[in-house]
Amino acid sequence: MKTANAANTASATNKGNASANRQLRRILEDKSTELRTHLRVPTVNNPMLHAIEDPYDSGDWAGKSHEEWIFLKKNSFDVAALREIEDALDRLRDGSYGTCMDCGISISRKRLEAVPWARYCVTCQERRQSGNN
Repeated sequence: MKTANAANTASATNKGNASANRQLRRILEDKSTELRTHLRVPTVNNPMLHAIEDPYDSGDWAGKSHEEWIFLKKNSFDVAALREIEDALDRLRDGSYGTCMDCGISISRKRLEAVPWARYCVTCQERRQSGNN
């Protein structure tokens, strides 16, 4: 009887995990689509990237350079986020999603809901951020 109850509990847990993973996959796919759409916006239509044909002073050039820097920096963050999301989708496909890439323990569901592309458990992430790899 205990074996049947354990099997039923495990089955229910697996179904719950499968449902949660489907939800996390949907979140990751939606975020991936959002970032891809944002990155596809043609830069020609971006007024920040149009050259000032006849700048009156170096302030005009400085302002334009600063705007371009912000635009490019934002795009580099978006590309990095997209890579992390795609990596998380790969881990979902290969079955390693939700497992810390450093220590191998399961990443908490709460952390995955907050950061669906998380590679590390909280402890390992904190250790990496403090520089104690």
